[in-house]
Amino acid sequence: MSKEELLEQLKSKINRLTWDQWFTSAKILDIQGDRVIIGMGNLFIKDFVAKKYGNLVSDTLSEILSKKVKVEFTFIPADQNKNKPAGKLIKERPLKLSDFNPEYTFENFVVGESNRVAYYSALEVANNPGKYNPLFIYGDVALGKTHLLHAIGNKVMETSPNLKVMYVTAEEFMNDMMRSLREEQMDDFRERYRKKVDILLIDDVQFLIGKDMAQGELFHTFNTLFNLGKQIIICSDRTPEELATFHPRLISRFEMGLVVNVNEPDKKTKLRIAKKMAEMSSLYISDDVVTYLVDNIDNNLRKLRGLILNLFFHSKVTGEPINVETVKKLYSSLKRHKKIAMENKESLAVLKKNLILESVLKEYNLTRDQLFSTTRKKEISEARQVLTFLLKNYGKMKVKEISSFVGKNHSTVSQAIKKIEKELTTGNLVLKRRIDDIRRVFEEAEKIHDQTAS
Repeated sequence: MSKEELLEQLKSKINRLTWDQWFTSAKILDIQGDRVIIGMGNLFIKDFVAKKYGNLVSDTLSEILSKKVKVEFTFIPADQNKNKPAGKLIKERPLKLSDFNPEYTFENFVVGESNRVAYYSALEVANNPGKYNPLFIYGDVALGKTHLLHAIGNKVMETSPNLKVMYVTAEEFMNDMMRSLREEQMDDFRERYRKKVDILLIDDVQFLIGKDMAQGELFHTFNTLFNLGKQIIICSDRTPEELATFHPRLISRFEMGLVVNVNEPDKKTKLRIAKKMAEMSSLYISDDVVTYLVDNIDNNLRKLRGLILNLFFHSKVTGEPINVETVKKLYSSLKRHKKIAMENKESLAVLKKNLILESVLKEYNLTRDQLFSTTRKKEISEARQVLTFLLKNYGKMKVKEISSFVGKNHSTVSQAIKKIEKELTTGNLVLKRRIDDIRRVFEEAEKIHDQTAS
């Protein structure tokens, strides 16, 4: 039996959907006694298939060959993978509709354990648009999600310059929709996003929390593109399940493809990231300076990049060498400015927290003592749960902070937030209207405060 015939028999015995999703780049490279070596066209796919389907493939091949065999998976570099599938898109090449940051490429992305799966997923999508659809990338702020979106755009523009690629933030999507509504040009809006796009990259989709009309347009845009085999990539600072007030039908669409996360980098990866950032700024920094930067900057990579840029310009203007002492001096100066900014930010956070609290009290006609009492009366319990939900999703507070504010433990607060989210996603319209009314009250109060302050 030839290697090609063996691969065909293997294909016939594995679920068609599983094969189409994970095995289309598979190629039997060699059969050596009781070993079968299978090549895969992507490192991420190779590792995933070996872990999840390795035993299934071994057992299936053993059955076909009537002897016990062991399967080994290996990576086939792109220039050797001549049988690469064309993918689902009718066109072969993309056309740019957006500008992409030329620095945000796959080559400039530092891969570590915290982002490896997200990196290889994004690379696979760039190489095979429409195959793994959608791709949903989530993770905390400033960990590289936007870099990956732009890397996909840059890669596709390089390899397939006739495809139409659009990058848009969720806020830009909504603003475009609102402008089109005002100007009675919704047909043009829908054609722009649904008919003139081959690859759609949407950043910060969590911005659409509470924006029902924009969610509806996104849902229909998603369906149209997906049914045409067009690629959709979405970034968020939270998982699909955590997108409070998003309609279940939209969340289910996000979950039907690859869902991958970008975690906080470990120290080793942060060191490599710092060196790469310095290299991209044509700046040489010694290992002791890199170590100091990594030890004193949190996991927000934008802050790290900002400090490196400050170092570059400081050295260029003053002529001072870049050593640990220079970094300490500059960092100390930046921290003073940051402290002032943080104090202002904290004051605004306290104001927002109190505005939300007062709005909940007004809606439910309660006093503070009643709200924070130990009673389990339905109306008061619901008010407490709504308060925790609003503090998390609109006050941008962490569960630990909310727990301290309302005097409940971490588990109770988490359960309260999840309960409200579940009620909203399962269609509790009475509760949704109530929360919308509360939100309007504290948002109006915020506007009045801002106008008074200015």
